[in-house]
Amino acid sequence: MRGMMVACTALAAMPLIGGAEQLKPKALVVMLDGMRADAVENACAPNMQLLCAGQWQPGYHCAYSLQANTIHDAPSVSAPNHNAIATGYTATKTNVKNNGQFKNCDYAKYPSWLTRLVTAKPETKALFMFSWHPDIEICPNPKVEFVHGTDFANGAAMPKRLAAPDGPDAVMLYIDLPDHGGHGFGYYPYTTGYLNTVYQSDRIIGDCLKAIASRATFAQEDWLIIITSDHGGYWRSHGLMGGQATAIPLLVSGRNVSQGRIPGTPHNFDTTPTVLAHFGLDVSGLGFDGKVVGKETVSDPQRPLKDGLAVYLPFSGKTLANSVSGGPVPEAKGKTAVIDRGEFIGGCLRVATDTNKVGGVCLKGSEKLEFENGGDFAITVWVRQPAKQTGDPAIVSNKDWNNGYNPGVVLVASKAMPEAKLPGVCFNSGIANGGRHDIGPYDVEFDKWTFYAVTRSRDGVLRFYQGCPQGNLYQISENTAGIMLKSGMPFYLGQDGTGAYKCPFNGDIDEFAFWTRTLSHQDIRRIYEAGRKGVELADLLAAPAGK
Repeated sequence: MRGMMVACTALAAMPLIGGAEQLKPKALVVMLDGMRADAVENACAPNMQLLCAGQWQPGYHCAYSLQANTIHDAPSVSAPNHNAIATGYTATKTNVKNNGQFKNCDYAKYPSWLTRLVTAKPETKALFMFSWHPDIEICPNPKVEFVHGTDFANGAAMPKRLAAPDGPDAVMLYIDLPDHGGHGFGYYPYTTGYLNTVYQSDRIIGDCLKAIASRATFAQEDWLIIITSDHGGYWRSHGLMGGQATAIPLLVSGRNVSQGRIPGTPHNFDTTPTVLAHFGLDVSGLGFDGKVVGKETVSDPQRPLKDGLAVYLPFSGKTLANSVSGGPVPEAKGKTAVIDRGEFIGGCLRVATDTNKVGGVCLKGSEKLEFENGGDFAITVWVRQPAKQTGDPAIVSNKDWNNGYNPGVVLVASKAMPEAKLPGVCFNSGIANGGRHDIGPYDVEFDKWTFYAVTRSRDGVLRFYQGCPQGNLYQISENTAGIMLKSGMPFYLGQDGTGAYKCPFNGDIDEFAFWTRTLSHQDIRRIYEAGRKGVELADLLAAPAGK
């Protein structure tokens, strides 16, 4: 998130008061139902944003990820993920593989973190407050207080409990509001109803944080605040759909947490080992599927945008010349031509619509590019797609798209996905051992310029963005270990790597850029925001890093 990257610090030992008295550990874990990762930044959620920035309270930092994932061995529904968050184990072990299956879990073998805590430290006051009634079956324990009520009733009661001198030491709070908004109005594309429930959830979180900070003993306490989700969503559903439902946030805030982004792909089930370690319990031999997070964070260096830029085609005139000296040479095929863009000053690339004269632009020499860390790359592009489209054409590709398992990558237009309401834009890559990876879809707003970006970093995380005319910058992410970026073919615009795919792209392309390194989230947002205002990447390339 913008402005939140600072130097990392190692996880320190628990600080001492006056060099003698130990701070008392306490914890608040918030499970948000149906919270998309990208909503943290794009919704009105000032309290979660303040936590991410490490600005909640002096001395508190935040290790966060907007590219965390749900469990992957069960559908992206509530029960398996609630259970995984509460126990640290995924469905393969707990046998909770769908809603209505909490009783399948052997809680003597896989207890919740609250049960482990009251067992190891009997003096601990533990509370689980929730609005989804089935959660009452998650590891019942007479030493853990269970409270069922509506989100608004719980939202009023919890701050009072937290502020009380005899308040609980370990709390898990479940909030259903975002899921209610998603099912009722739609998760993606964002709806007012969904965004309002995110705002209401953030207000509850804010009230809880104020209550904690108001405690007379707050200075003598070491609070760990964890916020995560069970799934995201697409339209009014949250099935298994290429990252739309599985990409979630994970925020870990505390006195002894590093500030910055959690590297790689953390998961919601990292919650249990992280909070138990905070209370001083040894989690090394418990076989958790999750891991302790917060010890290690990374800061995304702000490099000049020109670093690693191999191709930049602004299409600002009647030429196809690559503005990067010595980079791959663009060569037009078929009826492809640069035309007036229509909305802004300058031109754009119109790909041939005549299937008998397959069009596109070949980036000759791009098959020889070398990538940082063996596979880092970034693509940004603006696309205008008409409603009339045949098949699943490639917007950008270096693979034989006749088979999605082939090596290489492709940004796909009009690709139909399960549960998709409209034709969408997806990203496909071949992976090692003959596999494939599909992420998306994003819905198409026909005849409107839409921004897309794809970038992969050294920790294996691929982030796929869509920037809409209204100002929403959506983001989904998944781990793409084993991606086969190189195919031996050059990259094409408007075609696959063979240059002869049966369904050519029927639309316009502008401001295409390709890097042989990853781009930070800040970089991509900056490029998108500039493009919305009609500012070309060329103007950003002349600016200092991060400006």
